[in-house]
Amino acid sequence: MTLITTLLLTAFNVQAALPGDSIYQLNSDWQNRQGNSLNIRQLAGKKRIVAMIYTDCITACPVIVSDLKSIQAALGTEQQQGLGFVLVSLTPAKDTPKIMRHFAKKRKLDEHWTLLSGNDEQVRTLAMALNIRYMGLADGEVAHSNAITVLDEQGRVQLQQTGLPGGPEALIDKLGL
Repeated sequence: MTLITTLLLTAFNVQAALPGDSIYQLNSDWQNRQGNSLNIRQLAGKKRIVAMIYTDCITACPVIVSDLKSIQAALGTEQQQGLGFVLVSLTPAKDTPKIMRHFAKKRKLDEHWTLLSGNDEQVRTLAMALNIRYMGLADGEVAHSNAITVLDEQGRVQLQQTGLPGGPEALIDKLGL
């Protein structure tokens, strides 16, 4: 059996074994900051910290990203390998791959970060699955929940909270990293 065949079978088995309450059951295709298509199921296999933001936000979103960067900075190299950070755009029409690449560069987001943009229906469906509320405002801003959601390796919500009460170390302890 070739390595590629083994990897494909392993990926299929992980996806086939997803529990019913996994957000990866949404089986939706998104676009990452490189402009490549990424099926949400491809995120399975490691814990993920997910936040829904938009790149031109000047209020809550920079705080959310800063909180996530604090978590990453508090982790050792080995701990970082078992965790990924996912930012999902609430304004997919504006947050093109080029904009997301610029945002990632400006915020110094490394390879542990996945930035995703989909269509309005995908964003709404994922937001509902994560219990994130949002609404576009007349001035172009987006009012939204400021939640940080932790998914286990199979895409089940393990924890959801606003901000980092107790600092990044408290969240890391809750995750058992």
